Amino acid sequence: MKYMKFQSWFAVALLLFVAPGCTGRSPDQPKADLTGEYRIVSGERNGAPIDQGELTDTSIYINDKTIIAYDKDRKEMFAVTYTLETKQDPWHITMVSTKAPEVGAISKGLVEADQNKITLIYALPNGQPPTDFKAGQQQQMFVMVKAGTGGAKG
Repeated sequence: MKYMKFQSWFAVALLLFVAPGCTGRSPDQPKADLTGEYRIVSGERNGAPIDQGELTDTSIYINDKTIIAYDKDRKEMFAVTYTLETKQDPWHITMVSTKAPEVGAISKGLVEADQNKITLIYALPNGQPPTDFKAGQQQQMFVMVKAGTGGAKG
């Protein structure tokens, strides 16, 4: 009888250990590679579209730790370090500003990456982190494409 009880508990423990492997999901986070130069093709702020004139000639450079935005004169407009949580879909991003006037400001958001396109939505200062890809109050969203691919300007 003791042997049967042990066998039952062992089978349950084994099932709990092996079952996650049967889901097709790796326990490790998927590798996120956002690196490259991007152009902004559209944006929203506070629930309204951003005027295309604000977005034209802006270059976004992303490496494995930073995101930097440059204007047409190559002047740095925006810079953050970031971390991604890729176990969830969409990915969650936490950004920390490294450029004045708000050095150290933390912003949380979501990222959707697809081949040569990235959609990034995040909370502005005093805003709530987004839960979907529609910019609400105190939120900003950008759709970016890799430079040199279809849809990229410049």
